[in-house]
Amino acid sequence: MQRKDMWAMAFHAVPTVGLLAQGLLYLTTSRFMPYHGEALGTAWEALPANYQGFVLGVIKGMGAGSIGITLALLIMLAGPFRRGDAWARWAVPAVGITFTLLTAYAAYTIDIRTPASPPWPQTLGLAALYLAGAAISFAPWKGPAPTDPA
Repeated sequence: MQRKDMWAMAFHAVPTVGLLAQGLLYLTTSRFMPYHGEALGTAWEALPANYQGFVLGVIKGMGAGSIGITLALLIMLAGPFRRGDAWARWAVPAVGITFTLLTAYAAYTIDIRTPASPPWPQTLGLAALYLAGAAISFAPWKGPAPTDPA
C-alpha cells in the first residue's frame, strides 16, 4: 500500500469512527438529545408515552442506519480499499459523502425550521474528511513504487 493510500485510508477512517460513535449514541439512548427538545419546545418528561416511543424509534432508526453504513465502510476499508481495488477508491468516499451530506441536510432542516441548533456543521466536517480522502486517493503519486508486503 502506498503512503498516499494510507493517508487516504486514515482520512476515511476518522469520519467512519465518528459515524460509529453517533450510531451507538443514538441506538442506545433512552431519551432525545437536548437539541431535539429545543426543536419540539418541550422537555422529554412532558411528552406523552406514545410520543416518546415514536421519537425514540426515529432516533434509534438513525442510529441503526449509521451503524450499518459504518459496517459497510469498515469492510470496504479493511479489504478492497486496503488491497487497492479501484472500485473501493470510489465507493468508500461516495458512500461516506452521500450519507453525511444527507444527514447534514436533515439536521439543517431542523436548524432552519425550529429554534434548535443541531450539529449539522460537524456532519459537514465529516463529509469534508471523506472528500479529502478521495482527493488524496486520486492525486498523482510520484513517490517510490509500493513494496510487496508478502
